[in-house]
Amino acid sequence: MTTCWGITDGSAGMAAQVKALAAALGAELEMKIVRVKMPWVKLPNICYATPLRKLVLSSLLEQGSDTLEAPWPDVVISCGRRAAIVTSALRDKLRAQLGVNAPYFVHIQAPQMSPKYFDLVVAMAHDKIEATNVIKTRYALHHVTPDVLEEARARWAPQFEKYPGPKVAVLIGGSTNKYTLAPEAMDHVILVLERLLRNTDGSLLITPSRRTGEEGVARLRAAFEGKERVYVYDFASHNPYLGMLAVADSFVITNDSVNMMSEAAATGKPLHIIAFSNHKGTKPSRFAAGLIRDGIARPLGARLEAWEYQFKDEMGALAQEVHQRMVMRS
Repeated sequence: MTTCWGITDGSAGMAAQVKALAAALGAELEMKIVRVKMPWVKLPNICYATPLRKLVLSSLLEQGSDTLEAPWPDVVISCGRRAAIVTSALRDKLRAQLGVNAPYFVHIQAPQMSPKYFDLVVAMAHDKIEATNVIKTRYALHHVTPDVLEEARARWAPQFEKYPGPKVAVLIGGSTNKYTLAPEAMDHVILVLERLLRNTDGSLLITPSRRTGEEGVARLRAAFEGKERVYVYDFASHNPYLGMLAVADSFVITNDSVNMMSEAAATGKPLHIIAFSNHKGTKPSRFAAGLIRDGIARPLGARLEAWEYQFKDEMGALAQEVHQRMVMRS
């Protein structure tokens, strides 16, 4: 069994991609959360370069970060800008100490620094990064497979049985480092969903995210309180997200999360996109526009539509490529 560390800043979306790749590799995973000190947390990653790369790894980490000490794993998978600084420094340290016996370092997403500081970078097609050790994917890495969906359906179908079909899973994001979800933007989403509910005999299964924020979630719950054909996840019970992916007949998704759109597309069911107000020019919004352009998704109108598309599962091929590169290095 391959041993693996997953290193992120704790963000759920980044952790999900690390876990997906580790699972595809069949690796035994231990997650590590790291916090980067000032000024590195604010500076562009390209600032952490020679001669500044000679800084001791511990000088990058805030107190409370998980320890990065031996015994070392076979592979390290990191995701996110802040994790890239830490793992590139860790790779420098271990290559100096262990040579070819150092772990194999894979970074997910464009690291915003040279890919030469990693053994392999897994970036998305829209990322402006090219090198011999860079693999491009169309979708964010995910673990949504037919087997996973079938297991989730068996678990969650009884809970959602009382909601009439067609069942529409509504996946709502929120603020990001490039976008702030304003109250008026959330009110627009609610108005669109209320119109959709009036125009369907089916039900809405709604899950906000942590990024939706307390105010946004409160507005959402107030708008649909008492509506028998609407379920809103309350964060108090176990997250039914996978169950919603499994039982839904179609999706309504906000255009702020590449992860959510990628996972929903893996089901092969119709994706209807709601564009958050003023959410333009970001990578997620461009990703959503690309899905619409390629016929995988459509903008949400007054009524639901039905169509088919072909989803290319990239995870198996990616895992095989990572395995091959690990063997070639050794």
